[in-house]
Amino acid sequence: MQFLLNGESFDVDPEMARVRILSSIPDPVQTHWVEIDGRRWPAKQALEVATGISRSTYISHAAVRLLSRMGFQTSEIPGRGTSPAGHRESAPVVRRVPVSTAEAAAAFAALDTALQAEPLTLTVSGLEAQLAGADADAAARVAANTALDHQLIAAALIVRERVGVLDSLIHAAVITQTLPLLLGDEEIVLKRPSLAAGNDADRIFDLETNLRVAEFKVAQWKGADSLRQRGLVADLVGLAMDATGRRRQLFVVGARPKHFLQTSGRTIDSLLSKSAMRLRQAGVWKPEATVAEFTRESSVEIIDLVPWFPGLAS
Repeated sequence: MQFLLNGESFDVDPEMARVRILSSIPDPVQTHWVEIDGRRWPAKQALEVATGISRSTYISHAAVRLLSRMGFQTSEIPGRGTSPAGHRESAPVVRRVPVSTAEAAAAFAALDTALQAEPLTLTVSGLEAQLAGADADAAARVAANTALDHQLIAAALIVRERVGVLDSLIHAAVITQTLPLLLGDEEIVLKRPSLAAGNDADRIFDLETNLRVAEFKVAQWKGADSLRQRGLVADLVGLAMDATGRRRQLFVVGARPKHFLQTSGRTIDSLLSKSAMRLRQAGVWKPEATVAEFTRESSVEIIDLVPWFPGLAS
């Protein structure tokens, strides 16, 4: 049986794999396993014994899939049911299995290796060209000889699960670490700060103290930032609506957001077209006012976070 793993091609005889696995002493099974002649081995150990590929280079999901393809009975993996001889059941069993730190590290390494080998745009373009006009057999050959295989899917899913909350984590950490640098004498946080994405009705701003109101935009702008422009202007208008006399501050990352606010000729109305009604009907800007004009008149301070957190600019 031929397969790709981490971009490398391997050819394994399932019967020889069976003999090798049976001749080894099973380690304790934790979650994923392969069963041969009534005995169970951890999936990663079994694949290593069968192929000679170090278990540190792949995750359990990949091992289970490959062992199942060889015809062995295996444990289930999330999103797929398996039965003896690797038969796929008609109704997939979805079962969430905790991923260990070691498996997550292997998934990160596999994904990084795949992305470092060639820019994804080139890989995708090449696949598109190969698949144009393909029938089922041709598509199967393409699928069997690409690094974008089941192992990479499994690795990418683990990485996505681990880093899916990364933006919220950075947002929360930046505000938390900014507060000691920001708060002045006799200044206290009046309301529970909104550290994660999305403010509620009782917390209009990310930060509200007795002396200031503030919003934090910690995303790095890359150039095509229309959605970020809308969010930035919405926060700017929200801060301008505060009539308490406190300092109004908008924290951003790098020069691009600040440059946009200070120079853009787009109208406030056009950028708020999809914002909350309270912002669209705020009435704190003149008709047809541009972003640059409103920024100058709003008295909102635009502050770059990069001097405090240089890593945000990378």
